[in-house]
Amino acid sequence: MNTYDLVVIGTGPSGGRIAKKAAKKGWKVAVVDENEYGGTCPNKGCDPKKVMTGIAEVYDYAKRLRGSGLQGEVFLDWSDLKAFTNTFTDPVSKMTEQSFQESGVDTFHGTAVFQDPHTIVVNDDVLSANEFVVATGAKPSPLPIEGGEHVTTSDQFFELENIPERVLFVGGGYISFEFAHLCARLGKKVTLLHRSRHVLNGFDHEMTNKLIEMTKDLGVDIHVDTEVKSIEKRDNGSYRLNVKKFDHEHHFHADLVVHGAGRAPNVDKLGLEKAEVETSKDGIIVNHNFQSSQAHIYAVGDVADTGQPPLTPVAGEEARRLLNHLLENKEEEAIDLPVPSVVFTYPKLGKVGLTQQEASEKKIPYEVQSKNITSFYSYKKTNESGAYVKVLTNPVTDELIGAHFLTGAADHLVNLFTVAIHKKMTKQELSALLFAYPSEESDIPSFF
Repeated sequence: MNTYDLVVIGTGPSGGRIAKKAAKKGWKVAVVDENEYGGTCPNKGCDPKKVMTGIAEVYDYAKRLRGSGLQGEVFLDWSDLKAFTNTFTDPVSKMTEQSFQESGVDTFHGTAVFQDPHTIVVNDDVLSANEFVVATGAKPSPLPIEGGEHVTTSDQFFELENIPERVLFVGGGYISFEFAHLCARLGKKVTLLHRSRHVLNGFDHEMTNKLIEMTKDLGVDIHVDTEVKSIEKRDNGSYRLNVKKFDHEHHFHADLVVHGAGRAPNVDKLGLEKAEVETSKDGIIVNHNFQSSQAHIYAVGDVADTGQPPLTPVAGEEARRLLNHLLENKEEEAIDLPVPSVVFTYPKLGKVGLTQQEASEKKIPYEVQSKNITSFYSYKKTNESGAYVKVLTNPVTDELIGAHFLTGAADHLVNLFTVAIHKKMTKQELSALLFAYPSEESDIPSFF
């Protein structure tokens, strides 16, 4: 049996940070992962996705500006795009494991299964520890439909050797919209089916409706209030999807069906019942110090039921706070920071703070400024087909409480407004700042 001060299950950004910091403090530490070292984000998530969508953005720019100083045809090629993306992802696992070993952390490959609250088994190895951190992230949610085994997950999408002619996405989340935009720009016939009325849960409905229209303009066929009932594989290798929409049955056909219907905490194989760790549908139940029902077993990131959105920056902040508790015995408070989020379509959709529907549901007073800014110089000079901004403010104090963007610069604007909301700035204070001109940020005074 191997005995440790700390065993971290999961080697993503949060788990890796915790393991190396603890080892630096002199703790005897081990990490375990059943997948590639480094976690989903750098291997098969946000990092490779951003490489691909970033190149698709450049392609879109070139197409829109052809004849405005740019000449010649530009094409997106999946094989080249995949090969370039692989230059970022291929080194990750080996470099991450090497980094652990150089930090004095023991590394294990395989599925960690609790035998009791202080012991796990990984293949033929038995590990015991004083403390455990579970940071196993999330995985695609199971699709409870007949033929669900035929879908391609987001992880598998990155490994495809080619993209067939007809691609259908099940679900209207980040994955579906981002990959749908990519596939449409690759010249594919793309369909997106979503079972509810509103796509992209957590984003402002007015802005997602605008994104839907702009995505349709790109050639993507979008159907909301459409529930997939079953998927059939045909003799020719294609698929038939049987769906229900407005109490009527319909059929769709595709050569590739991609799972974009959300992700779920990755807890199924951990044997948490033997460790007497309580879980919910949202993951391992933890307190403000990230302790589970077993005080020495912690959970952070997408696998933890913290009430926070499953985003990489949130996982990093949770790791920082857990380290304060583990290494310095500090009592932590619940995270109370504005969390920005971006959908990397083109244009991008960004949000931070309250949406209009959240403010209404919570009966929080607000004023809203919603504006089409397509005619602004920032977007006219690049021939953008649409650009929108929506800002919510406190009607008494004028403090910023929510900001939403659908523009090519949404990722930059949302970060700036995250600072403004965190600092409780008013729209007058933000507008009074001096910004480099001409820039998308210099448009801000005209938003109000």
